[in-house]
Amino acid sequence: MKHGQVKGDESCCHSSHELHHESPKPKLLPPLISLALAAASMGVGMTSPEGMASALLSGGLALAVVVLYGRKFLIAIGKIFRSSDMNTLIGIGIVASFGLSIWNIQKGDFHHLYFDTAAFVAAFVLLGQYFEALIQNKMNEQMSSLTSFLPQKVRVISGVEEHLVEIGQLKVGQQLKVLVGERVPADAKILNEAGATFDESILTGESKPVTRAKNEAAIQGALNVGQPVILEVTEAPENSLYQKLVAEVRASLKVRPKIQQTVDRVATIFVPFVVLVSIGVAVMWRMLRPESDLFIQTAISVLVIACPCALGIATPTALFVGALRASRKGILLKSLDAVDRIGDITIVAFDKTGTLTEGRPAVQRMKGIENFPTSEILQLAVSVEQDSEHPYAVAIRNRASSDRVKVLPATDLKIGTGRGVSGRVKTEKGEVEVVVGNLNWFFENDFDSTRIPQDLQWEADGTQETAIWVGVDKKILGIIFVADQIRGGSAQVVAALSDQGYDVGMITGDTEPVARSFAKILKLKYFHAGVLPDEKATIIKRLHQPKKKGLDFVHHKVAFIGDGVNDGPALAEAHLGIAMGSGAALSQSAADVVLASNDILQVEGVFKILKSTKSLILQNLALGFGYNLLAIPLAAGALIPWNGFSLNPMIAAAAMAASSISVLLNSLRALKS
Repeated sequence: MKHGQVKGDESCCHSSHELHHESPKPKLLPPLISLALAAASMGVGMTSPEGMASALLSGGLALAVVVLYGRKFLIAIGKIFRSSDMNTLIGIGIVASFGLSIWNIQKGDFHHLYFDTAAFVAAFVLLGQYFEALIQNKMNEQMSSLTSFLPQKVRVISGVEEHLVEIGQLKVGQQLKVLVGERVPADAKILNEAGATFDESILTGESKPVTRAKNEAAIQGALNVGQPVILEVTEAPENSLYQKLVAEVRASLKVRPKIQQTVDRVATIFVPFVVLVSIGVAVMWRMLRPESDLFIQTAISVLVIACPCALGIATPTALFVGALRASRKGILLKSLDAVDRIGDITIVAFDKTGTLTEGRPAVQRMKGIENFPTSEILQLAVSVEQDSEHPYAVAIRNRASSDRVKVLPATDLKIGTGRGVSGRVKTEKGEVEVVVGNLNWFFENDFDSTRIPQDLQWEADGTQETAIWVGVDKKILGIIFVADQIRGGSAQVVAALSDQGYDVGMITGDTEPVARSFAKILKLKYFHAGVLPDEKATIIKRLHQPKKKGLDFVHHKVAFIGDGVNDGPALAEAHLGIAMGSGAALSQSAADVVLASNDILQVEGVFKILKSTKSLILQNLALGFGYNLLAIPLAAGALIPWNGFSLNPMIAAAAMAASSISVLLNSLRALKS
């Protein structure tokens, strides 16, 4: 069976998880012709119930349906012991109808022929597949719309002239003009002196316009809402950040999540089981009602109505809807298993810097011992931090640049990850050894803990600012106090997740006083302070360990939200890893979910989408399983002893098609929400 395509002759029960692929327009003619031929076959049998000629004509019309449009049903019979699917059950039902009819003709019984039953079963299944294909095409259109908004032609500037070129011909380095109301065709750099204003909601999900300065990036798909802007292409259109996001969405849909694998295994066992039930039902009614044809009617009805079509499409369609809804909000579900895992989460842990905070710390103040000049403290610190990309180092460099502090030459630089840096700095008085960082780093560099100025120690412990100590030749000179602004929306997200019953906390490398202050402001339930980047995964592993509560053990599962840059091990260790940040986040293979922006409010959106998608899967599975649980006993004749009711195989085929359509419509409803 070909996955990802829905043709008129393809099974409605393909368990395709590639629903996003382009599908040909479904054709209504095959099921209509099949229904007409089936009706003609039934009409011949009703108007001319006796005689070989009418029997052969009725059988010929039914055979035309099978030969023209139902060959796949017959082919599928050979897969019963390998990769059976709903086609297998339909095929057996058709063959049984034809076989019994031919057997009765041979005996001279022209009153009990089932050619029209075989034809109607095939016709109703084909009609159900048509409606399924129609709905899936609607879903495919939604996926295609992710890139359909891009302009087909763009204005390229060559000298003083402008000319239109196809978007596919754009090259890196070319300059182009984007007018107000037009979208940026490729990732580019802004050349306007006054900058530009864009609506970037197509990528970030944030509808508020964003103003970008000259030389800042303009992302593909952003809507120009300011003034005409001149851009320089930095990436070919097909290599843009947005195209990578779309590619990741498509790639995630190709991976079969565990919940779908479980359903597939159930469906694989289900088909042979139904065949055995059908045989058992036939034997039972043959023994109980040997004079009637009830045995063949119930057997075929069981085969047809029990087709796990709705079951097969329940999960893929729901996952497709969830991934598409997420992508519209700038959320990438890299692993669709995240949908299944969300129900296990009990603890939510945030990284602090760059996640709960803006990630752009700034020097707030400086203090030296015995009125030591803060300008010299800053000069010594920036000299050893001049090549570091740590946020605190950047803050120190920015303050030094603002204060016009001269950077001195430094050698023998040593970096203690998450702790500090040291090196030898050449000053006017000679070369000195400079140490910058936290107190643990100082102790590692043989500073005497008993010689730490108590007044500085008390001040460092009593502030929510991060204290960066500065020392020279084994003597502490002072502290640079650095602080990061709490990201807007952090308190709202923490409160929302706490209200949902999660234990929300923070894992940070900051000191305990700083972490405690942040935890108090954001009303976090717990925090882990002084944690090095490579220790975060260990903390999460410890949180995953069962905790004894009374006579039972409580098993916790952690969702970790980090900035996606240095949190890779923690994101991988977490039961659910969510990475923030556009460029860096997209490259983080460790995360299950990636946010295209740094809007922390999207974290709440992640939980909502994952929960609603899982709920949709359960709804669809309930429709599929519930249909089979109710339909099989009815088809087997469970009500016959009480009121004589039995399902005609034709009605069974129509009911089976209706069940699949109900699952698809339920998914389509969620897509619009």
